[in-house]
Amino acid sequence: MTIESGIIGVILLFIQLFALKIVTHSPISERKWLSISGGVAIAYVFVYILPTMHEEQDKLGGSLALDSELYFLGLVGLLVYYSVYKFAKSDRSSKYIFRVQIGFFAFYAFMVSYIVFASDVKTVEALFYGLAISLHFIGISYHIGIDFEKAHHKVGRWLLASATLIGAIAGTVGPSSGLFVDTLIAFSSGAMIFNVISKELPEERYAHLPTFLIASLAFSISLLTLKALFNW
Repeated sequence: MTIESGIIGVILLFIQLFALKIVTHSPISERKWLSISGGVAIAYVFVYILPTMHEEQDKLGGSLALDSELYFLGLVGLLVYYSVYKFAKSDRSSKYIFRVQIGFFAFYAFMVSYIVFASDVKTVEALFYGLAISLHFIGISYHIGIDFEKAHHKVGRWLLASATLIGAIAGTVGPSSGLFVDTLIAFSSGAMIFNVISKELPEERYAHLPTFLIASLAFSISLLTLKALFNW
């Protein structure tokens, strides 16, 4: 594990525990916080996650049946999280909805954390990787905290932090490549696409359009430039 990965891990744990306070007690308005989070997250999906999934699919070389297995797993990830979200929202008690959502988001946090520590990113790449994931986790934890404040404060944030920690430990000692990691990347990518679009693209009451556009364009242009310079 690199020093950079360790720092990212500490930051992610802190965010899982205190995301709601970070947003509500910041001098930056909630609208701008969520617009920054959404802008960076959507840029991250299109300029990092999707190209990464394409590279991993190319490494498989079409040796499996479909030549698009990882894209299919990404679709499965999106459909699973959409189905869970809709099922939890359909005429259920708020306690039941919270349990379902926190369970699946804990699994999601585990997958993302595993990938971060298995990839063991370094230096400048770690900075951008960690920034995107941190803002992404802030957006998710904030929305869960707003919807289920008491339950999230008492139980939910600890479950998310525990899942993040377990993912970090598993990613450090587990395989860093191969079909298992490719499957996690693909499935979590589909889940991330859904989570970003459904949770983090700011609704009208949360949106600050200039902040959203600036965050999205600035992050994507910076990442594309650095990818070209350092051949990420």
